[in-house]
Amino acid sequence: MTSAGAGFTLVEIMVAVVIFSMVILSLVGLSFRVAKSGTRATDQALGMAVLLSKVDLATGTAFDNLSALAGCDTTLSGSVKVIGCTSVTNVSPRLDSVQIIIRTTLPATRPDTFWLQRAKWRFLPLR
Repeated sequence: MTSAGAGFTLVEIMVAVVIFSMVILSLVGLSFRVAKSGTRATDQALGMAVLLSKVDLATGTAFDNLSALAGCDTTLSGSVKVIGCTSVTNVSPRLDSVQIIIRTTLPATRPDTFWLQRAKWRFLPLR
């Protein structure tokens, strides 16, 4: 035996669909923000990787060859461009200053700058 009042009305079903849609849309917005921040973190990691590789190159290059590192190069990853520039300044005959600047095409980012000084080894004869 079924009663005439059993089941859902069209209004109740429509209210449930509206509530369900609002919950789903808020989750879609949240997942979009998470994906965007993950992509941004990956792009920033690329910039840091370029910076660290340039620092490793500057610390591993012989003192007399440091001037060969001067210049800029570009690394592309998708739509992000990372521009790394290295400049070498001779402070004295035995001391060079190396400046490395990394810029990206990400919006609202500032360049990362790294300075280091390299000294020429001084070999003292044993007596």
